[in-house]
Amino acid sequence: MTESRLQAVVETAIDGIIFMDPQGLVTMFNPACERMFGYRAGEIIGGEVKRLMPGAEHDQYLHKKRRTGRRKIIEIGREVVGRRKNGETFPVDLSVAEAEQDGKAYFVGILRDASERRRASDLRELFIEQLTASNLERSYFGHVASHDLREPLRMVAAFCGLLSRDYGERLDERGREYLSLAVSAANQMQDLLDDLVDFGRLGLEAERGSWFDSDEVLDQVIENLHESIRESGAQVTKDGLPRIFGNSIRFNRLMQNLIGNGLKYVAAGVAPLIHLSAVQEADCWRFSVADNGIGIEPHHYDRIFEPFKRLHAKSRYYGTGLGLAICRKIVEGFGGRIWVTSTPGEGSVFSFTVKIQTEEGDNAQIDS
Repeated sequence: MTESRLQAVVETAIDGIIFMDPQGLVTMFNPACERMFGYRAGEIIGGEVKRLMPGAEHDQYLHKKRRTGRRKIIEIGREVVGRRKNGETFPVDLSVAEAEQDGKAYFVGILRDASERRRASDLRELFIEQLTASNLERSYFGHVASHDLREPLRMVAAFCGLLSRDYGERLDERGREYLSLAVSAANQMQDLLDDLVDFGRLGLEAERGSWFDSDEVLDQVIENLHESIRESGAQVTKDGLPRIFGNSIRFNRLMQNLIGNGLKYVAAGVAPLIHLSAVQEADCWRFSVADNGIGIEPHHYDRIFEPFKRLHAKSRYYGTGLGLAICRKIVEGFGGRIWVTSTPGEGSVFSFTVKIQTEEGDNAQIDS
């Protein structure tokens, strides 16, 4: 490169460029450096570079180079402290290397003001701190909701029970209906509060995972839903399910929500048929819960996993509107995803994946 071209590159560069001789004296100070440090080139050329970066140690290398004659890159993208003419200090990304032209050795320093990067880093750390604090506040709210808000509901339910027992015979039919509605509303509020607390807690608590047999967890779920299964005349069948790693309590809640929906969303007079299965696909297990329910229109596939998105009136199909949103959060905690395919009037298949993890001495195969 000719000297004129080199000069043009140096003059127009957006990064600061400094040339130094073997004695560490500045021989070139480009316009970007002038803007960065506030000095004119004439104030710096001929002086020592430590005036600009008092904490940098590259001058030690210059002495070593003169003593040993060996070359090397002095700095690569190291952050040092720069000092402006007005005394203000600021972070500088510095790279220094040795070069040679026309048989003369010199050193090139490339500098970039790192103030914006540092501010961005500080803002990111502040954001993380605020997000952590926000999560702690949400966790605290969950605690308050689970304790302080539930107690009044218990009182309402308890006194409604006492009112029904001690004064029920004195009430007329309309009075007993009103009382029944009050009890029902309290129970619905309790269910909603439970789901809100559970939904808010998911993703905040540390996942305590362990190996468990999903087949055994499913047996527990079916036992818990025994009355609903019996009353609806449902048939719940399953294939062999795998041993997986994760939070078994959350998996229990996931399966209970999905099977519960299969029991609930059926046409009048239809006995629910629910089948559960799991197949291995690449690095995950794909679980499926198939039912013969009322089905879902395709344009609702994504919507149903959002909080409080209901497709039917509560009077027809009771629910808090959080069940599938909770399912999605649980599945994401297992490192998977959840989706649905459906034929309106014929049924739905809810599928979700769980990442396969290898247990020492156990390939986590499906139990026969």
